[in-house]
Amino acid sequence: MPIERLSATRSFLREIIEAVPGAVYAKDCAGRILLGNRAFAEAVGWQSGSFIGKNDLELLADKDLARVVMENDRRILDGQGRCQVEETLRAEDGSTTYWLSTKAPFTDDEGNVAGLLGVSIEITERKRIEERERLLAREIEHRNKNLLNVVQSVVRLTGGATVQEFREGVSGRLDALCRAQRVLAGEQRKSVELRSLLYEELEAYCIDTVGRVQLVGPEVSVSGNAAQPLALLFHELATNAAKYGAFAMVSGMLEVIWGLCPQSGTELTIEWRESGGPSVRMPAQQGFGSKLVHSVVELQLHGTLSTVWEPGGVRYSMSLPLKRISPN
Repeated sequence: MPIERLSATRSFLREIIEAVPGAVYAKDCAGRILLGNRAFAEAVGWQSGSFIGKNDLELLADKDLARVVMENDRRILDGQGRCQVEETLRAEDGSTTYWLSTKAPFTDDEGNVAGLLGVSIEITERKRIEERERLLAREIEHRNKNLLNVVQSVVRLTGGATVQEFREGVSGRLDALCRAQRVLAGEQRKSVELRSLLYEELEAYCIDTVGRVQLVGPEVSVSGNAAQPLALLFHELATNAAKYGAFAMVSGMLEVIWGLCPQSGTELTIEWRESGGPSVRMPAQQGFGSKLVHSVVELQLHGTLSTVWEPGGVRYSMSLPLKRISPN
């Protein structure tokens, strides 16, 4: 072949492999690189051309992953033929990329296997999307299980002298759960701000929150799983306030104060203080609403709850471990 034609052929081949949207390379039977385009150089972290004659153990920062790549190549060279395989590369800085590699052996003039050709397309973003989808599916499954447990608790703890009273009790509590889900969906997050959750529940009672309600505390995010029982808790407290407490009279006031426990730093304290309503006193026996409040705080959120019946209104003090309510 004339030298001009050979040179033109090599130039043409170079243009082809550079135009391919992916890492293109060829290796001999010992795994040494015979050629590679710029995308291959970027993938392995070497300058173009400087990788010629080196194998994957010499090229790649992570030697364990390099051995996996070489094992894949060996199976192809030993007669597996054309093969598509997912491979992982890890750079010296620890960053990881994922590749879908298509490889096939090539032969010499005598028909003997002389090496392999490969094209690798980066699929890192696709892998991240797949992982997010898997995490989302697991989160939805977990949240649904928690929601079912909460619903079962609602039904079990709701009482009523008549079917209508029972229906209204269950319906109100399930509405509270729906409002919590609406807040989560509206913010399109896995967590919700505590203040938003409180406002959502209190607004359901058509209370003038500007004049009669004070919410005092820092910005605190709670997980989606914790938002469900917390919404049920706030609904129950607001329902009691509407029936017997601060919301039963126009002069009634509500103050909700929260913050980190200064002693431990690992718990969130919440105080629900009612005033200006009708005179209250501790009931002779615990009602279904009180049982539900205690169940949410102590059993579902693993916190503590104390209730003080003052002449001017009831005060609930609760402490919730951050590890149970935090989105992180």
